Parts: sequence; C-alpha cells; structure tokens
Amino acid sequence: MLDIIVVGGGPGGSTAATFLAQKGFSVLLLERERFPRFQIGESLLPFNNDLLERLGVTGQLVEGDFTPKYGAEFVTGDGKLNTVFRFDLNLEPKYQRTFQVTRSEFDTILLRNAAKHGVEVREECAVASVDVSDPERAVVTTASGERFESRFVVDASGHSALLGSRDKSDIAQLRSVAVFSQYRGVERAEGKRGGNTVVVVLRDAWFWLIPITSEIMSVGLVADRDHVKACGLRPEQLLERTIAETPWLAERMRDAVRIDEVRTRKDFSYAIDRIAGENFAMVGDAAGFLDPIFSTGVYMAMKGASIAADAIEQKLRRGSMSGLRHYQRHFQRAFRRYLRFVSNFYTRPFLEVFLQPHPRFGLLKAIVHVLAGDVFGRGGNRLRLGLFFALVRLQRRYGTIATPIDWNALPAPARV
Repeated sequence: MLDIIVVGGGPGGSTAATFLAQKGFSVLLLERERFPRFQIGESLLPFNNDLLERLGVTGQLVEGDFTPKYGAEFVTGDGKLNTVFRFDLNLEPKYQRTFQVTRSEFDTILLRNAAKHGVEVREECAVASVDVSDPERAVVTTASGERFESRFVVDASGHSALLGSRDKSDIAQLRSVAVFSQYRGVERAEGKRGGNTVVVVLRDAWFWLIPITSEIMSVGLVADRDHVKACGLRPEQLLERTIAETPWLAERMRDAVRIDEVRTRKDFSYAIDRIAGENFAMVGDAAGFLDPIFSTGVYMAMKGASIAADAIEQKLRRGSMSGLRHYQRHFQRAFRRYLRFVSNFYTRPFLEVFLQPHPRFGLLKAIVHVLAGDVFGRGGNRLRLGLFFALVRLQRRYGTIATPIDWNALPAPARV
C-alpha cells in the first residue's frame, strides 16, 4: 500500500507531493492531462517566495521568460483614479519581487520538480472516484479502471473538487464569470511598473491585465453571472466590446492583437466546509476558491499544501489529527480574510477608501501586505486592517473619508 496519493498536478498538488516525498513518504501523483497544458491564474504573490525557495525552483523562475512583478495597480475605467501598491517600497527585501508566469510553463516546472524529488508522476491518468469511507485507507479508481490504495489521499483536483463536490457552496455575493484571452501590443508602463498586475475597475465588474512575458498580456473581464447570461453577447463580443467601451483600457489596447481564443471560466467563488479528515485533505481550488481580484489562487494552493503536508506527516507518523484540524482552521481563516476584501471590492465605499489610502496609521502598508499574501500570519496587520474597514464604514455612512467616485459614470460590462 502507498503512503499517499495526490490527485491533481497543479501548484497545490505538486507542492504537497514534493514536500511529502521530501519527508520520506511514498507518493503517487495522478494528473488527468499531459503537461504543459493551458491554465489561467498567471500572477504570483511575494509571500510565495519562501515556498519557491523551499521547493528549489527559484532559479528556474529567475532564468526563465517570466516577468518580474514589483506591485499591483488599480485604476478606474475612466482613468480618474489610479493607485499603485508597491511591494518594493513596503515589504522586507525577500518579498519585494515576485513573478508573472505563463502557467503552462510554471506548472510544468513544479510537476517535474516533484518527480525529481521522488514522486511517481502519472500524467493522462484521470481519476474517476476516491473512496475515503475506511479511515485506515483511501481507494482511488482511475477512469481506465486502475485501482490504487494508500494510507492517505490529497485532493488537488481543482474546481472539480472530487471529495468536496457535495459540500461545495457558492458564495452568493460573488457569482461571477471570467472571459479572457491573450494579446500582443498592449501598452504597459515603463520600468518596474511595467510588470505590475493592473486591475481596471468598472461598475460591478473589473478587468485584469497581467504581463506574462515581455510581449504577451493576459486580459480578462470578470462580470456578474446574470449579466453574462442576459447581455445578449457571445463571450468574444462581450470581451471586445467592453474593452472598447472602457476609455482607459481602450487607449492602451488601441494597437493590441488577440493571439489566442477567448475562454470563459464559471463557478469562480465557492467554499467547502470540511477540507480534512482521518485519511484525506483538500488543497488548492479543491478546498475553496475566490474571485481572483487579488491573484490569490496559486499562493493559497501552495501555502495550504505546505501546511497540509506537515499535518499529514503528523497523522501518518503519530496518529494525531491536531495538525489536520490546524490546517483546516488556518486555511479557512485566510480564506475568510480574503473573502472580506473581495466581497467589499464590488462596493463603492470600499473602492473609494481602497483607491485613496489614508497616509496615516500605516493603512497603505496594511493593504500591501494583504495584496502580497500575508494572510496566514498571526495578525500583526489586524489592527491596521480593522481601522481600514472602520474607515470604509464611515465612508459608507458619511462619504467624508475619501473623495466620492461618480459610480454611474464608470464604464460597465457591455450589453446589446
């Protein structure tokens, strides 16, 4: 019997598998596709850096065709408000830079690194079912009928959430759909700012611009699911028309050429109540997923996987569940912290304070820490963030903390 089976070879699965193999366990990783394969979510966070170093892949990112990222920029669609949150000015040196990545290349680096550390990797091996009814073992059956047994299973199956699909619950306030593609010729800022993620704020929607190479920009629109269904436009039309109707973005994409198909991603935000048990743990998107406004997906997957790996070691070596209970609490607490930011992002008072951070009380640094991924810590940022949300409440009530945004004048997602 194997020690551990990992289902899924994305960042969460590869990270968990590598750390568990390093601990001396026998690990089998089953991945349904052949790498490299397309994936969305190209922006890393600075607090990923510790994990990349532990995995031993930092050098490959530095040497590869990946764009250094020193911050994140938020701008209203009319261009009237533009705020840059700089990692290099607000974080300690080891977190001052991260990378924008082509996910097909980045995920392949992580998967091959897992194999290098002793993980048995099987690609094009789709999993049909996982049975964890016996607390002493897990039984994994593939689509081709192969059957494997292990002492523990890690579900890193992404949005399909093999073990959590029945407990999957939509987050009501975040019922969004993403429509996206890749472009050449998108104008970008000079110098370090040219590698920043740019979020363009619309009325009840937003665009991402992620410079994944020196030439290619990932551009995506995130809009309400009901609007996408009712707008009367095909995804390609919705994306192109909304770009054209957003002045700040239209100017920067006037010479841009689309080089890939237009894709959509639904079910963008959901939570799962129970993500660990006697013989299983869910990591990455299989444990829950949030609207990607703050580029949290890869970091949450990898950080959660590292905590889960320590917990699994404790369970298999000492029979203790305390580590797995800690993992569930820790992951879900970080999830809730991001949820608070993401759900408020779609409201005018939050945006008014967020885009015009008060220079006093360290609010700018507090926001930068959240944008960088500092949500798993012990709460050193909590007081400043509490003050930030208090100011949002005051803005909602009185409108005197920050200059009001002319909400109705902002561009909105296109419709017929």
